[in-house]
Amino acid sequence: MLNILALVYRDQNKYKEAAHLLNDALAIREKTLGKDHPAVAATLNNLAVLYGKRGKYKEAEPLCKRALEIREKVLGKYHPDVAKQLNNLALLCQNQGKYEEVEYYYRQALEIYQSKLGADDPNVAKTKNNLATCYLKQGKFKDAESLYKEILTRAHEKEFGSVNSESPVLQWTLTQHSLTS
Repeated sequence: MLNILALVYRDQNKYKEAAHLLNDALAIREKTLGKDHPAVAATLNNLAVLYGKRGKYKEAEPLCKRALEIREKVLGKYHPDVAKQLNNLALLCQNQGKYEEVEYYYRQALEIYQSKLGADDPNVAKTKNNLATCYLKQGKFKDAESLYKEILTRAHEKEFGSVNSESPVLQWTLTQHSLTS
């Protein structure tokens, strides 16, 4: 219940109250469930997200990494919840400008999502989009363009059938993202 109330406070921008409750919940869960329980990972993640929302990325990152370690240990390295945690960690690193780490985490998450959920799962497209955004921030426009084309082509094929990479709709969309010359 402390976790849920903390999330309500977080959503109301009552960050101090939320942090207090999450720290209490973490202490209780570690004592009663053990330090490597999935519920501990969930609380660590919630605390990391809270710190991230407050711009406290350096405080959030170790919490997120610990949550990742627990999830990998308990669920295995290729579980979709591990991929979700990798995405959260990538976002924290991106906010700190750690783009090599960001790429690594997004690639790991993408591999998990594709192998466990399939290429058409929305998490695959979201993670590809996140990775493409990372490329854009680094000026890696060709890499970003390639990923955006993959996302758009896959979505178009799923909805309408095969698409030509020179299609006017695809070209217009890429132009809107300033990726074509």
